[in-house]
Amino acid sequence: MQSNVTIDQKQVAELGIFHAEREAARDLEAVMGTLSSNPKYLYPTIGKGFSGLENAERFYRWFFENFSPKVVDGKLIRQWVNETSVSQEYDVTLDIEGQLETHRILGVLFVEGNKLGGEIVYASEKTIKRMLGPMFEELAILDEPYGS
Repeated sequence: MQSNVTIDQKQVAELGIFHAEREAARDLEAVMGTLSSNPKYLYPTIGKGFSGLENAERFYRWFFENFSPKVVDGKLIRQWVNETSVSQEYDVTLDIEGQLETHRILGVLFVEGNKLGGEIVYASEKTIKRMLGPMFEELAILDEPYGS
């Protein structure tokens, strides 16, 4: 990832934490306000991803309406912060038609300028499908596992 970070490490941490909090609250406007003009969402475990504000908004709308309501438990396992990113590892338990599924998700929120340039998400294909819904079929194959 190219990085042109214009904020300090404390601000990187605050931005990542704010984004995660607003995502948990299903606050679309606030989440979108944390993103750069061309965010990238990368899924290296399947070698695919998407980019762009329009796609990010489509993703979050679907995520908030279809994935988030199924979350019955979420636990932050650990968090790491450096000068360019915030990494957050979670166990998320979903209720899928009365069956509980726990998914481990590691998200790396990376900064471009003073906003989030997107996220690199490490999770199983099943988890990614649950998170993305119909957008899963639209993911583009990545030439480079972490974009360019």
